[in-house]
Amino acid sequence: MTKKYIIFFLTFLCATTIKAQTVFHTKDIENFYQAFDSVQTTKDKEKQIDFVQKIYLDNGSLGVKYAINHSVDGGKIATAKHWAEFMINAKENLIRIRPYFKSLPSQMKILEPKFKYFKEQYPEFKDGNVYFVIGLGMFGGRPEKEDPSLFIGCEVLANEKPDWAVNIVLHEYVHTLQKNSDNALLAHCLNEGACDFIAELINEKNLREIYPNGYIDFGYKNEKVVWKEFKKYITSNEKGKFFDWLYGIKGRNLNGNQMKDLGYFMGYKICKAYYDNATDKKQAIKEIIEMEVSSEEKARAFLIKSNYVPKSDINFIKNFKFDKVIETKKGLKLIQYGYKIEKDNVVFTFKLPENIDKKQIEYITIAGSFNGWNPQNLNYKMTNIANNTYQFIIPKANLKEKYNQFKFVINGENWQTVPDNAKNTLNGNITLEIK
Repeated sequence: MTKKYIIFFLTFLCATTIKAQTVFHTKDIENFYQAFDSVQTTKDKEKQIDFVQKIYLDNGSLGVKYAINHSVDGGKIATAKHWAEFMINAKENLIRIRPYFKSLPSQMKILEPKFKYFKEQYPEFKDGNVYFVIGLGMFGGRPEKEDPSLFIGCEVLANEKPDWAVNIVLHEYVHTLQKNSDNALLAHCLNEGACDFIAELINEKNLREIYPNGYIDFGYKNEKVVWKEFKKYITSNEKGKFFDWLYGIKGRNLNGNQMKDLGYFMGYKICKAYYDNATDKKQAIKEIIEMEVSSEEKARAFLIKSNYVPKSDINFIKNFKFDKVIETKKGLKLIQYGYKIEKDNVVFTFKLPENIDKKQIEYITIAGSFNGWNPQNLNYKMTNIANNTYQFIIPKANLKEKYNQFKFVINGENWQTVPDNAKNTLNGNITLEIK
């Protein structure tokens, strides 16, 4: 073998090795905060926009390009102006979460061997790209199966845990490997639960430890009750129906507790049972990731094969008919909730729930799309006007968009769920329309 050929071979081998690895892109975070610091140096809006354009957007990865196309409602394209306003309106929150990004390099060193282990357990694994970006609060984890690619909206997901990104990335990356799912409740819960279970398996860290006192822990402690309630709704064949079991919308009230994401728990437990009952564990991983749930019947077949279903319920599960499920809530009158328009002002109103001790209340704020979803922005602090009723008034002109979303937040961290009888809701938030 000639020297020239050896050099060529090693170069080719190196290039192939690099190509065969999932690449984690974090440079956009650094660019964002460089633009953020520059924006704070001036009150000239045109200069602020120019800083964002040149430092963040023009230097952005494919992740930033994705954020540009997916950060504004209605299919609109986000611009440098949107981010400049976000950097001003969400300034305090962006400063608060900034230290959380110092751990990203060390987290990438954790993720690299995890992905290697993933490939060992699932040989059909496809390498791709993971982009860490800061959008406008519209998405957390967004998987794309082509390439494949994963986009992490860090302004939504970053937190104080030193390994906050690890499980999130593992969960969301499983989505890039899955087949298309039917959009009815059972199929959706199986798909999300598969991501939770596989992420736990690859991370080798129990989800109850990662999310203490969260939906997994609650599910284990109340599993019989959760399953009894869940089986009432998995007979639904309506797309996107009963998604309060998923995606942190309102959650379900079980055993006197309002708990979100219990559909994740049920899917997780079903997939775990499938794995635990399998002799060939690698094959079980493959079957869980590639589960065929493109129809209600295929979702039912996976549930039965998992051996999760209690013996007392197996005949019901095998024989029920998928159909429209009607959930009746007696005496529930839908109302416009959270605000009203009075002439040129928007008047926000929040009544403290009876189960919350008012002595524990330091402050209540409004966090929404119009202030960067910053719950610690005291410019949106509400006033207790009477009988534990809080109010905040803002001119309509201050809300630039026609459609807005918001929530009430206690003490800067306790996000209040939207009442069941609120008719102005979307994705678990209160909607506000400026007419």
